[in-house]
Amino acid sequence: MPPDNRPQPAPIVAADDQPAEPELLDALDTQTDTFDRLVTSLYGCVENNQGFDPFLRCLREELALASCSLAVIQKEPELKGLYGWALGYPPGVVPLMLKTGLVFKDEAIARALALGPSAVFSYADGDPEHDVLADMSAFSRTWLRAAGIVDSATIAFTNKFQHQIVLVLNRHKSHAVFSRDEMALLARLKKHTEIALDLYERLHRSEQVFRDLKSSIAVLKQPVAVFSPVSLLISASPAFEQIGQRYEVFRVNHDTRQIEFHDQAFAQEFYTQLMLFITGKTSALDETDTLYLHTNALPLRFSITPVHSRENDNNTTLVEIFDPNEVRTPTTAEIRKVITATEAEARVCLALIKGADAAQAARELDLAVSTVRTNIKSLLQKNNFNRQVDLITHLLRICS
Repeated sequence: MPPDNRPQPAPIVAADDQPAEPELLDALDTQTDTFDRLVTSLYGCVENNQGFDPFLRCLREELALASCSLAVIQKEPELKGLYGWALGYPPGVVPLMLKTGLVFKDEAIARALALGPSAVFSYADGDPEHDVLADMSAFSRTWLRAAGIVDSATIAFTNKFQHQIVLVLNRHKSHAVFSRDEMALLARLKKHTEIALDLYERLHRSEQVFRDLKSSIAVLKQPVAVFSPVSLLISASPAFEQIGQRYEVFRVNHDTRQIEFHDQAFAQEFYTQLMLFITGKTSALDETDTLYLHTNALPLRFSITPVHSRENDNNTTLVEIFDPNEVRTPTTAEIRKVITATEAEARVCLALIKGADAAQAARELDLAVSTVRTNIKSLLQKNNFNRQVDLITHLLRICS
């Protein structure tokens, strides 16, 4: 084809149909570079043991965010938060909000859920004069004002499991509200976010990925279970399931791959703590790794430990159950070898190990409740424990 007949690329034009100014071309190049970096970061998270934390860090840097979060929410048969990641919030607060349901009081989350399976929006809608606090609930207004947020943008969509995925981006008042160009960029990013989340869930829901771990757990005599990075049960040993049946306090649902606890308050606490370990936000835990589930006998102790696979970057968690009803009770002499305690204080400790509270221990030992409480306070101070549960956990671990 002769050179003068070759088709020429059409010039980029501005709104008035005139060739674009250099400033506009620079802005378009900048936006393209930003988009490319975000997409690269997003797909890099699919097999990352940090989940989507690196993507959130990239978002915060590229879009000048004060904070951002990515949450996976189940809408049916009941509304509940499943798992998620967050940046710029106090450690552990988003997993805690997801598991307690407090997250649904957030205006951005509530609006995304109300809009249905797909949404991209910001509160200011490009208006620099918009007052983000004007139409907020008291809950959202309080934290937005405290954090100095001038605008919030949201991407939301539904995955193949009919879970709602909500990405929330918050901008500080030291910067402008989200522009229309930035919202257009987020709209382009939405489809890639859908694909990346789908790949992530396929990987971490996969039976194949964890087949060796499943077969190993299945033959263990100890009551242990392993959870995937999306808080689904990978495998539970027969002993683990038998404890739940024996005390009638939980059952393993192999269809939903969850532990169904009869005590809903404990279930909420368990899955909150599990999520904090999965996301590495253990600094937000009130206790290090231990929960107690009450039974018609002594309470069962649940211990949670993170597990890192050598073959891949999957971040799983191991849950062990200790049943004090199947081991002998320590003597007061053994207790005094483990901690600093008088004989009277050791007797109080023994009562507490058996599951008694201060009032029950007082009746059992024929003491005043005030005396028992004084003994407990003395035990905590002498052995450098802040709470009674920490002392008892230590004794159970050592003595049994």
